[in-house]
Amino acid sequence: MLAALLLCLVGIAVAQRPQPCTAPPQWEGRIFDINEQQKFSVEGKLSYDAVYHRERIIDEIDEGSTSDYYDVLSLFDSRVEFVYNFKARNCTRREIQRPWRDFGIRPTDQSYGEAYIGSSVFPDTGVLVTIWAGNFTLPSNDTIDYVSTWTYKGCLPVSRTTYSDKFGSSHLSFYDITIGISDPNVFIPRRECVSAEEWENRYALFDVPHKKIH
Repeated sequence: MLAALLLCLVGIAVAQRPQPCTAPPQWEGRIFDINEQQKFSVEGKLSYDAVYHRERIIDEIDEGSTSDYYDVLSLFDSRVEFVYNFKARNCTRREIQRPWRDFGIRPTDQSYGEAYIGSSVFPDTGVLVTIWAGNFTLPSNDTIDYVSTWTYKGCLPVSRTTYSDKFGSSHLSFYDITIGISDPNVFIPRRECVSAEEWENRYALFDVPHKKIH
């Protein structure tokens, strides 16, 4: 009887353990990322594609600012990244050294429960989110700890705070997320980033995710 009771209690505990939700594989939204220790901040639009391992971040330009603003297209399966500098009006092509990492709740992440952003007292005054924490290791062998929040409905990213001894603390926030990719050409490089021949064949070269680009 005792063994049966223990098995029953274990079953209840497992059944009540929070399970990670699955984020949409393709979405777009505005982001704000800041790291005071690295003196780094980014505000712009992110197009995210976990199906073909692609992402593009276009900085929002602050008119009158002397800062550099970038358009960064990363094609992970082709191991190539295009970085266009709006101020200098030039483009750099470089090899991607880091691996693709799905932006979602990992199976190994630990749940820290749920909370409302805003309030649950009145209707439509808050958003219920789930809170998860974990870590990952960079190719440089630096460990990054993080805490992330996701909407309970839809499993959309809300924020992620990361910390490491080397890089300090960084806070990333997401806004105005829409599901899917609104413009299928968003993962085609800018004209300034490719040769005339590549531009002429851009759909064959860059719209086929698994084709190697040198």
